[in-house]
Amino acid sequence: MNILCRAGVSGLVRMLRSLRSRTSALLPLLVALLAAPPASAGPRSTVTRKAEALMIDEALRGLPAPPTGSEVDAPARVDAAAEVEPEAEEGEEEEEGEETAEIELADDPRPTGRAGAGASKASKAAAKGEKARPKGAPECEFRSALYEHEVAAGDNLGRIAGRYGVRKDDVLRLNPALKKNPNLLRPGQKLKICPEIAPRLRQATEHVVKKGENLSKIAAKYQATPSELIALQPKKVAERLRKSPKSLQPGQKLVVMVSVSVLAELAPKDEVRGSLAASVQLPAGAGYHVKRPHMAYGTAYTIKAIQAAVSRYKQRRPKGPQVHIGDISSKGGGPLRGHRSHQRGVDVDVGLVHKGLVAAETRFVDANSNTLDVGRTWALIKAFADTGEVRSIFLDYGVQKALYEHARKQGVNEQTLDELFQYPRGLGHPHGLIRHWKGHKNHFHVRFRR
Repeated sequence: MNILCRAGVSGLVRMLRSLRSRTSALLPLLVALLAAPPASAGPRSTVTRKAEALMIDEALRGLPAPPTGSEVDAPARVDAAAEVEPEAEEGEEEEEGEETAEIELADDPRPTGRAGAGASKASKAAAKGEKARPKGAPECEFRSALYEHEVAAGDNLGRIAGRYGVRKDDVLRLNPALKKNPNLLRPGQKLKICPEIAPRLRQATEHVVKKGENLSKIAAKYQATPSELIALQPKKVAERLRKSPKSLQPGQKLVVMVSVSVLAELAPKDEVRGSLAASVQLPAGAGYHVKRPHMAYGTAYTIKAIQAAVSRYKQRRPKGPQVHIGDISSKGGGPLRGHRSHQRGVDVDVGLVHKGLVAAETRFVDANSNTLDVGRTWALIKAFADTGEVRSIFLDYGVQKALYEHARKQGVNEQTLDELFQYPRGLGHPHGLIRHWKGHKNHFHVRFRR
């Protein structure tokens, strides 16, 4: 009791708060002690006593109920669905026509961890407040359920593909009627999609233009591109903004789209962990350098796709330096030190292309405005994307910006940019085949389908 008196009410509250996450057989005693005023306590006002009572009541509210009978000696339960943080991707080599581009590298936290491996699908979903994941569809190679996208005003095939992290060809494969005229889309039309990014439900709302705003700023606020924003407007307004983007006036009302919910249960299941039953080693090649041959094992499809991508790139850019190939998987797959993924033989790290003195450097070198060969890096990433075997490419958002602006200057059409890049929609808005992931400032990570 003397210890409790010396600690004071504030000290007791701190102690109670520390007990919120554990069950204690001493809880009844603590409650009884708190009910009696300390013997050494001086006179206290009614306001003080009320404030102290509220503090103690708030602290007690989060504590478990006092144990009874058999519960006193029962071992503590561990919730199998507790959230766990993913391992750090140290193995992503954290040390790890030419043109100069200003590059501002992004740096944000990795996405949150997933539910514990021992939990059932239902308990995982419940722990995250999500619906249970439906069964994968055969059309989606059982990775995700088949989703139905309803075409909205302003949609085009590239924009729709990018929204779900797939290619236009993937959409055409599931919707063969579009092949005759892929640009003939109408609002309300239903399209089948195998999403690589969780679908988001959106609704139209109104934005009132403020002084100092322009199309780019407004589009960025709603995680869109200026062209996408213009396409949402009534015909006459859209035509005027296309001709004269600066004609935007304060007080003018624009139609914008906002996300109202995310269907997380329809995202493809996490397939990061696993093993490699029939591993094939990437052989030495004239156009590329393998950094660690004993970590260059993959599936037969992955190895073939890597070789095809490098060959395509070398045909387009024959005078460039060797392509630097990082880790794929170890022989037989499974956990690989320093990597969260790279277990199933479908992931590969590829160095960015540099110029000057660091062009031949086999160590992955951070992107910077002085040495990054933007043109060749874009050609290399596009060669991988065009294999038709890629699920996703992870690359720093700042490097994406440099590549996006280069591709646009080179005349790459807007549908292809919408299809491929997350930029300029913002770090927190997953979109496109090429998406941001922390730690990819000196290389890009390609995840293949098989």
